[in-house]
Amino acid sequence: MEPARHLAAQGWGLTIVPVDGMGRVSAEAVAEAVRPDTALVSVMLANNEVGTLQPIAEIATQLSGSGVLLHTDAAQAVGKVAVNVDALGVDLLTVAGHKFQASKGIGALYVRQGTPIRQILFGAGHERGLRPGTENVPAIIGLGVAAELAARHLAQPGSTLRDRRDQLHGRLGAAIPGLSLNGHPEDRLPNTLNVSFPQVSGQGLLAAASDAVMASVGAACHAGESAPSGVLGAMGLDTTRALGAVRLSVGWQTTEDEITRASDALIHAWQHLATGG
Repeated sequence: MEPARHLAAQGWGLTIVPVDGMGRVSAEAVAEAVRPDTALVSVMLANNEVGTLQPIAEIATQLSGSGVLLHTDAAQAVGKVAVNVDALGVDLLTVAGHKFQASKGIGALYVRQGTPIRQILFGAGHERGLRPGTENVPAIIGLGVAAELAARHLAQPGSTLRDRRDQLHGRLGAAIPGLSLNGHPEDRLPNTLNVSFPQVSGQGLLAAASDAVMASVGAACHAGESAPSGVLGAMGLDTTRALGAVRLSVGWQTTEDEITRASDALIHAWQHLATGG
């Protein structure tokens, strides 16, 4: 959003396509928003707060033959779901290594052959002239190894991530009347659970459960902000429900015992704050 707003401030035309109540944009709405002078469409593959998956392949089909470039931010999706640039039909795709257990500070940009692209950093001709500066070889190797390990996890039968996520959701829902799921119930990341706790603020709840649970009320990069999430606002959630939202994530190493401890801590914190019990 911020790079798009920066371009708009420089005089570029910017169209923001709205999402539905589950955080999903429609391919048809994207196509209808395209103008004769549109240069680029950018849609995240998976939302980083509610986990909703976007219909990137459908959008690519809608844009086919228009000459408009399609970029997707796949940072949140890689390592959790299968990601294939040809199946998606994108021209550009970005990856953040720390989202799938590579080190912080390393990422990758996929550029389909023939896609026009110009550098925004200037200097030496490293990385095909797009990003000057000596390459961080250990981090690059780590990114490759992390990608190999992620591919092995995704190739295993069943979905440990989804099972752990659903176990957590089930335990919370059984004990907390009025718990609300935020995001698409099916088309979402298998590791992400965004729920609104009734009668409490998400920040207050996490503070009360901080001895046992490490989580955030929204995007980690906006941790500490008390205003309702812009993502939940775009989905049309009212202020009370948005302020009660918490984003919970599980990982490949998360155990059933950890799910039990975390859910018990959250339930106890909610009971203490909401009912005084």
